[in-house]
Parts: sequence; C-alpha cells; structure tokens
Amino acid sequence: MRKLSWLFSLWYVLTLSLRVFPTTVEKFTLDDLVQKSGRIIVGKCISHESRWNDRNTLILTTARFVVSESLKGSSDGFVNVVTVGGTLDGITQTVSGMPAFEPEEEVLLFLEPSKNGHWQPLGMSQGKFRILRNRQTGEQEVVHSLSGLELYDPSSRSLSQQGKPSRAPLKPMVERIRRMVRN
Repeated sequence: MRKLSWLFSLWYVLTLSLRVFPTTVEKFTLDDLVQKSGRIIVGKCISHESRWNDRNTLILTTARFVVSESLKGSSDGFVNVVTVGGTLDGITQTVSGMPAFEPEEEVLLFLEPSKNGHWQPLGMSQGKFRILRNRQTGEQEVVHSLSGLELYDPSSRSLSQQGKPSRAPLKPMVERIRRMVRN
C-alpha cells in the first residue's frame, strides 16, 4: 500500500511539473493587427532553419517566405521571419503561443520588426493565419489558431483563453485588409 501511495505521489508531482502554461499577450482585433503591423503578406514558407542565439541560451528559427501578395509594407519577393523556439543539436525549445512554420505552408502574416531588426509575427500566434482549401467548397480559407495563448483585453481588463481555431474565407479577408490599409 505504501508503494502504491508513493507511486501516486510521484505521478502527481510529475504531472504538475509537465503542465504547459499559456503565454499572456494583449488581445488584438483585426483592426489592431492591420494598424500595428509593419508588413502584411500572403506567402508560402520555402524553408526554415534553427540556430542558437549569440549567448547560446535560446533557439531561434528563421522561416523564409516567398511573398505572393504584399498587403502592407514593401516587398522584394521574400521575407524572413524569426521566432523563438525550434529543434537544434537534439534539443527542442518551445514557447507556448509562438507560431511555427513548415515548408510549403501558405499563410497570411501580420509582421512587426523585432528589437534586432528581424521580422516577427505580431502578437505571437495572433499574427499567423494558415491558408487552407475548404474540402467541401474548394475555396481558400484562413485558419486562425491561438492555441497556447491567454489574451488580455485592455478594454474589459479580462483574460481569455481561446478554444478551437476560427475559419474565414481568404478573399473577403484580404479585401477587408486592403481597405483598412488604404484608410
């Protein structure tokens, strides 16, 4: 009985220590994303590469995108986006709420410059919308997943965690963003 109690206690402690806590960031509306972004692009990830930062304390991943449409900011046809986390030398680092990118993945990105002058997703995962084809209609849609984020709404002074990803048609969203950028 004592051994069973000890095993249960060990399991409980390990379970608590492995819990993933969300990252808390300010909640952005689409209007906020458009206004605060330095660049907004539609593109496809063509590669990604992880490296250690200068102090060897963080893994940084640079994803390279070919830009199919630039909605805000200038574009030379490509953009590099740097995120914290990745796998290198057999070590994986993750940051809850930080988006990851895979080659061939199509996205709508809201980007801001980092302190180092690199482009990064605005509001972590809030700045990444995956582009997928709807199986029933064949139309392209944006899928917005905020998994791992806890959003702080300054107007209501409240926190919220996001549930399942939201979906919307791509073309009307892009048109709406174009209008917002013009105004």
